[in-house]
Amino acid sequence: MNEDIAIKVEHVSKKFCKSLKRSMLYGIKDIARNSFGLSSNSHILRKDEFWAVDDVSFEVKKGETLGIIGPNGSGKTTILKLLNGIFWPDRGKITIKGKVGALISVGAGFHPMLTGRENIYLNAAILGMSRHEVNKKFDAIVEFADIGDFLDTPVKFYSSGMFVRLGFSVAVHCSPDILLVDEVLAVGDTNFRRKSSERMLKFIKGYNNSIVLISHNMQTIETLATKVVLLDHGKILSSGKPQEVIAEYELSMRPKEEDKEITSTDDFNLKGDLVLVKKYEGYSGDEIAVQRVWMESHNGERRIQFSSDEDVAVCISYKIRPQITIKNGFVWVSFINEYGFNCMGSRLCLGEHGTSEVLPESGILRVWFKPIQLATSSYKLAIHFFDETFSVPYSTGHYGYVKVKSNITTITPGVNTPLCWPRCEWELNV
Repeated sequence: MNEDIAIKVEHVSKKFCKSLKRSMLYGIKDIARNSFGLSSNSHILRKDEFWAVDDVSFEVKKGETLGIIGPNGSGKTTILKLLNGIFWPDRGKITIKGKVGALISVGAGFHPMLTGRENIYLNAAILGMSRHEVNKKFDAIVEFADIGDFLDTPVKFYSSGMFVRLGFSVAVHCSPDILLVDEVLAVGDTNFRRKSSERMLKFIKGYNNSIVLISHNMQTIETLATKVVLLDHGKILSSGKPQEVIAEYELSMRPKEEDKEITSTDDFNLKGDLVLVKKYEGYSGDEIAVQRVWMESHNGERRIQFSSDEDVAVCISYKIRPQITIKNGFVWVSFINEYGFNCMGSRLCLGEHGTSEVLPESGILRVWFKPIQLATSSYKLAIHFFDETFSVPYSTGHYGYVKVKSNITTITPGVNTPLCWPRCEWELNV
């Protein structure tokens, strides 16, 4: 295997049985056949068996991050468990070069009756750390996990978030060459998810290590992954650049015609502000309060109906919570059509274009689309303030609705382009 390759998966397949009784019977038969030197015919599906992973091949080089996306039940977690040696493939070959750290399921590798302190040593030993190494890093592990008051409490009394914090802390401090991370990080609170994202960025950039990451958060995948694999029913549908594969996945997940959301043109109050129609409770930290949102034409007129060839500004009045500093943050403004698809948007760094490195505590942010160039439809406006990893939001919400009539040839994301994230002009008034 090439020295630059950390993981090589070659035509790997893994099957499971839907029936527990049959699964146990098949297992006994396979063990018996193998004991006599006979093939277990693992390439053949028997009654109630199915391929969870079917003929999957990919490579991950040192310093690369592979994002694996797809609908529930597509085989993502099974692949991570195959890479971690929890499952053995029925067909194909997996080659891994380097020490592996994994966070695949909440509480994996922990004994419920042992304390947090005891489980740190137990889990670290499973990951290949010596007791001397654990002693040197023990304080750092506890500090990162933030479980100091419960360190000597049996972990069966831990919440799922505490499990994840402790498991992730041990995994990243064991200095792995390869880190396997499942969606379990979503269990943690906002501060922990932000801290974990920053740690993974440092892990990638600082040590030339590799990560295999599963997530349903496409912003996390787009930020961290250098390439993406799209799975469905155990097969690879697409692989390549993050934006291209994410666009293909988003298009495939659009709801059917009968599932369209009914939009309204009345969500525009007397001040000309767009009304908040959806807020992600518990997902964002609310460090930034979005006070008002409205749309302006090139001459400053406030309205909600535009032509596709007009210059349009999205205006956001915000206020940062006291004693919070936003440094090198991002704002993501996008238009969501009636199918729930992000049709056009802009991701902007709030430390560019003459603004200070630290975002002022309040102001009005104008994001210009010149022109707006959307197809004829009604759109919700999505506004998200993110941290510098572009994975954990300071604030997030949907505002609506805006109507656009097309007068020019418009771009269809995922068809004409991967995803349409133009670099728009913007200004900040304090």
